[in-house]
Amino acid sequence: MPRSRKAAQPPVTRDERPARKPPQETAQVLADQLYELHIAAGKDQEYLERWPGDTDLLGVLDFAQEYARALKGDSFQKAAVLRMQLAQWLRLAADPFQLAAIDDARTGPQPLTWETIALSLGYLSRSGNPNPGSAKNLRDRLYVAVNGEPGDRRQPQVAHLIDRREAERRRAELRFIEAGEARYAEVDAVARALLDRYEAGEVLADPEDDGFWWEELAGAVVDRQGPADRARLAVYVRAVVRQTYAFSKRTNQEPASTDMSRELLERAAAISGLGATPARE
Repeated sequence: MPRSRKAAQPPVTRDERPARKPPQETAQVLADQLYELHIAAGKDQEYLERWPGDTDLLGVLDFAQEYARALKGDSFQKAAVLRMQLAQWLRLAADPFQLAAIDDARTGPQPLTWETIALSLGYLSRSGNPNPGSAKNLRDRLYVAVNGEPGDRRQPQVAHLIDRREAERRRAELRFIEAGEARYAEVDAVARALLDRYEAGEVLADPEDDGFWWEELAGAVVDRQGPADRARLAVYVRAVVRQTYAFSKRTNQEPASTDMSRELLERAAAISGLGATPARE
């Protein structure tokens, strides 16, 4: 009988592949591990006196490559992996600096053309002419690396996605501020009333709590510098209400000792976006 063939899997496009991630360890940890390998292999060898120190990471990489053959067996392989990771870390660490340099070159008092930048970076066509498209793509890839999210691939087209994300974030922030401005007077009145009832001892409080959110709320009430600050006042109201109801539920106590304070908590929960107040069990 003829063997059945498995259905061919569709090819994975570059945009679908997972983004390359930086090494989990910090550069200093990688440098320390390289040094420990060389110490273990050659405690009495004079070359170790020339170790550049963990702060000179490029020097560490150069040293580890120059004396790579001083290590044997597993140590040699481990050191090779550490060198790869350290080189990767250094390359990624340089991205913000190169991006800033390119942007400064493009926006300075005498902006450089992409052709000039391409020539400076050695991006040339087969005919030896500057390749501005390659320089622009480099800038876009750097932009993704510096401003993107962990899962973003370093592809030029992703730079536009990041710009769209940022535009949406700004629109969401504007909607948040506009909503906060519209209800600021009510939120401010509720916040001040909550503080009064809290100071009067009518609102349940955890005796072991340091009162952090109540202090933040008190500061927020008197320190509203602009629309964004006023909009965030509801965040602090929501925090103290959530904390109060959580302690009430945990200890099976009433969240407030008077009907007026209980109604105030319910009103605060509603206008701060907390929604329906949780019932105690």
